Amino acid sequence: MTRFVIISVVVVAAFAAAAVVEARVGPIDVAPTNLITNPLGAIIDNGRKITGAVVDECAWTCDHVAAGNKKMCNTLRKLPGVSSPKELLTAAVKLSMRKAKAARARFEAAARAAEKGTPMESILDTCKEGYDSTVSALQEVQRCIDANDSKASLITKMSAATTFTGDCGNAYEERELEPSLALKATKNNVNRVVTGALAIAAKLKL
Repeated sequence: MTRFVIISVVVVAAFAAAAVVEARVGPIDVAPTNLITNPLGAIIDNGRKITGAVVDECAWTCDHVAAGNKKMCNTLRKLPGVSSPKELLTAAVKLSMRKAKAARARFEAAARAAEKGTPMESILDTCKEGYDSTVSALQEVQRCIDANDSKASLITKMSAATTFTGDCGNAYEERELEPSLALKATKNNVNRVVTGALAIAAKLKL
C-alpha cells in the first residue's frame, strides 16, 4: 500500500512539472515524422505530394526540351509578356515566321540572279516555295493557338512546318549541289528555329 502511494505521488509530480514547463515555454509542436519538404517547398507525406509550390511552366518546358533547343527556349521565355506556355509557343512561332519570311526573300533574290534554266535556278525556286509553305503552316499554328485548339492539332501543324523547311535542303541534295555559305546559314537558321518551336509545342502543358 505504501509503495502504491509513493508511485502515485511521483506520477502526479511528473505531470505537474510538465505543466509548469509548458506554461513557461508554450506548447511544443512536434512535426509529424512522415512529412518532409522538398527543394521546391512542396510537402511530401510518405512520397505523396500534399501541397505543391507554384511551378514556372515555361521554365519547366525549357528544362524538358532537347539540349539543342534549350538556349532558344530559355531566351524566348525571358521576353516581356511571356508568362505562360501559350505565350511561349506564340513567341517561338513568331520568331520562326520572321526567319522563314526572311529566307524566302533571300532565296527569291538569289533565284532572280541565277542563270535561267539551270539546276540552281530550279533549286532556289524550290527553296522559295518551301519557305512560302513554311510561313503558311506557321500561320495555321498561330490560329490554333489563338483558338485554344488541341495539342495534337498544334503538333500536326508544327510538324508540317518542319517538313516544308526541309524542302530546300532536299532540293540541293537531289542535285548534289551546295548552297552558298550565306544561303546555307539562312537555311540552317530556319531549320533550327522551326525545329525549336516544334520541340516547345511537344512539351507544353496546355
